[in-house]
Amino acid sequence: MRRDFRLYELSDDDFEDLCVKISVDWLGEGVTPFAPGPDGGRDGKFTGTANSFPSSSEPLNGKVVLQAKHAASPIASYSDKSFQRTLKNEEYPRIKKLVDDEMCEHYILFANRKLTGGAEKKIHGELMALRLHSAHIIGAERLNLELENKPNLASSLPNARDVQPFTFQPDDIVEVITALHAYSDGPIDEAFDSAQSFDTISIKSKKNPINGLSKEFYEQVIEAESMLHFGKIERFLKNPRNAEIRELYHDSADELKQKLIIEREQFADFDRVFTFLYDKVQSQREALKGKRRLVSILLHYMYCNCDIGVKSEDELAA
Repeated sequence: MRRDFRLYELSDDDFEDLCVKISVDWLGEGVTPFAPGPDGGRDGKFTGTANSFPSSSEPLNGKVVLQAKHAASPIASYSDKSFQRTLKNEEYPRIKKLVDDEMCEHYILFANRKLTGGAEKKIHGELMALRLHSAHIIGAERLNLELENKPNLASSLPNARDVQPFTFQPDDIVEVITALHAYSDGPIDEAFDSAQSFDTISIKSKKNPINGLSKEFYEQVIEAESMLHFGKIERFLKNPRNAEIRELYHDSADELKQKLIIEREQFADFDRVFTFLYDKVQSQREALKGKRRLVSILLHYMYCNCDIGVKSEDELAA
């Protein structure tokens, strides 16, 4: 699996700095860092013959303009309609003016967004219609590959110094939450008799002590607040129409369970496990707008349903 360098955690300035460093490697030392332009945009520039971009056999030659577009969301995509509108309404007129003023022949767009073939073809066509000699669209996949191949560059990222118990991909969990939020089979706060589906006595007397979950957290947070919503989650996951989302749920739970077994000693108690998981998932603020309360509810459901957290001492020893 391609490593994710969590570029969405960077500031706009940090992301621009990364794009400059990559551009210097690809184009040459003549790259001018991003600076405000007369029209309010921030462009990087290069004039001359590139070192090796797009290839060493056919490098760019001429006036190159660089643009960096940072997204704070880990699920941002070039296909997002709002982003495409921004390009059309703000970026394309700027590029056209630069082309008309003979200040831009080649254009390189950097963004930490997923780049699909369809979006690349569409945006490339729109850029070339501005009479550019060439247009190049760099997405998150290419940036992560570049960082993977250049460990020194990756280690210079501000978040590379962050100490984390472990990493995991929250995208699937966010997708489950989004689908759950839209689920119409009953209101989210419909009461649920947890005793019918969860052995709360065994959770309190066996599972919680084994995993180190405090009595206060279980009773005041899970039982008092989250468990009321478990009915909707259970109905949602059992509905045949939601089979694809159910698979995402189980993939996420399996990943978390395995990593928690291995890294459990990194946490003083399971209360802190929930805090860590919540913080990692809810970092996707844009995607979770209006749905963030479901993050804790879904994580607590995973625990009570024994999808995360061990059920016996034997699992810890395995």
